[in-house]
Amino acid sequence: MNTINKRILSIVITASIFLVFTIILMYSMMTNAREYALKSVNGHLYDSGILVNAGDIVDRNGIIIATTENGERVYNEDADIRKSFLHIIGDNKGFISGGVQDTFDSELSGYNIIYGVNKESKNKLNLTLDAQLCAYAYNELRPYKGCIAVCNYTTGEILCIATSPSYDMYNKPDNIDTDYTYDGVYINRFFGGLYTPGSIFKTVTAMSAIENIDDIFTRTFTCNGTYETDNVKIICNDTHGNVTFEQALNQSCNVAFAQIAIELGADKLNAAFDQAGLGTSVTTPDRITTTPGKINISDQTSANDLGWSGVGQHTTLVNPYSVLTYICAIANGGTCYEPYFVKSATNENNRAVYSADAKKSDVELNPSTAASLDKMLRSTVSDYYGDYRFGDLTMCGKTGTAEKDDTEPTAWFIGYSQDENFPYAVVAVLEESGSGLKYAGTAASNVMQKAYSKYK
Repeated sequence: MNTINKRILSIVITASIFLVFTIILMYSMMTNAREYALKSVNGHLYDSGILVNAGDIVDRNGIIIATTENGERVYNEDADIRKSFLHIIGDNKGFISGGVQDTFDSELSGYNIIYGVNKESKNKLNLTLDAQLCAYAYNELRPYKGCIAVCNYTTGEILCIATSPSYDMYNKPDNIDTDYTYDGVYINRFFGGLYTPGSIFKTVTAMSAIENIDDIFTRTFTCNGTYETDNVKIICNDTHGNVTFEQALNQSCNVAFAQIAIELGADKLNAAFDQAGLGTSVTTPDRITTTPGKINISDQTSANDLGWSGVGQHTTLVNPYSVLTYICAIANGGTCYEPYFVKSATNENNRAVYSADAKKSDVELNPSTAASLDKMLRSTVSDYYGDYRFGDLTMCGKTGTAEKDDTEPTAWFIGYSQDENFPYAVVAVLEESGSGLKYAGTAASNVMQKAYSKYK
C-alpha cells in the first residue's frame, strides 16, 4: 500500500509541475505574443531584418506615403515627400527611433492576438499630416538644420512636421557618417531636439511676471542698451528707451526682461518653466518619448545668470514639441491636447482597429494669464513685426535669436493664427541661420500661409 501511495504522490507532483510549467508557458506566449510575432526574423514581415510586408501609410488626404508591392516596401514617388517623412515612418534599419513602421508595427501588420500575423491582410495607418505641406516645410528649412511643425491647437492634430537634415531612403548618401551637413540626421529634431530658446523664452518669464508682480502692466523700464549686474553687463539688442511691459515683449528688450527675471527669482522662474511643460519628458499619443528641457537655476545662481536665463540664454534648453504644446495652450485659452499625428488604423473593411485617444496636456495656464499673453503676442506682430509679413493671417507670435559662441544664432519663431476657422499654431527652429524674424519668421510664415490657402 505504501508503494502505491508513493507512486500516486509522485504522479501528482509530476502532473502539478507539468501544469505549472504549462501555465507559465501559456502566460508567456500570451503576454509576449506580439513581440514573438513581430520579430525581425519573421519571414512574413521582414527580409534580412528590413520590414517588407506591412499595410499602407497614408496622409490626411489619402496620399500613400508607404505601401507593400510584390513583397517589397515601396515609398511615395516624390523625393521631397520621402525626405520629409523619413523621421516619421522610420528608415527600416533601426537608425531612426520613433518611426511609425516600428511603433505601430502591430497595427500595420494586421497582428491579432488570436490569429497572429496574416500576410494577406494588412491594415492602413491614417495620419493627420499633409504630405505636400510637410515636403514644402522641409524645403523651407533647407539648407539649415532644424524643424518646423504646425498643430491644430483646439484638437491636437498635427498638420505638418519637417526636420532637417534628412535623406532619400531610396538613395542614402555614402558619406552620411562623415559629412558635417548630416550631423544628427538620425534625430527627429521636433521630438528629440534641445535648443537654447533665445527670446521666445520671454513668454515664459512674462507668464510668471503676470502671475507674481501685481503692478507689472503699469511699470515702465528704461533701456539704454545694457543692464549691469554683478559688475557684468547684460546687453540688449537695441536702445529702447522707456518701454512698458507689453512694449518690452514686443521689442524683445533684454534689459527689461533681465530685471523682471531677477525680481522674480529662481524659484518662480523654475515654477513657470515647469508650468509651461518645458522641463518634462512626455510620451506622446504617437508613442514617442520627448526630450525634457533644462533651466539650471537655483537660489545660488548669480543675478547676472538669472537675468540671462530670463531672456532665454545662459544654460536654458527647450524641446520644440514642448514649446509647441505651450503655445497651443496659450492660443486655446490655457489648456490644450497633446499634439499627435497618427489618427487611426483601419482594416480592409475600413473598420477602425486603432483610434487616437486625444489626451489633455498637463500644461495648464490660468485663463486670464493666457488671455494677457494672447494680447501681448498679437501686439508683437501687429505693432512691431508687421501684419504684412503673414499675408491674410491674423497672427500672434514671438521670435527668438539664440546666440551661440563662434556661430550664427539659432533662429526661432513661435506663434498661432487667431482665425477661428484656421486654429493652427506653429514652431520653427533654424540652427545657425541668423535673425529669428528673418529666418524662422519667414519660414513659419510661408508654411502657415501655404496651409491657410488649403485649409482656411
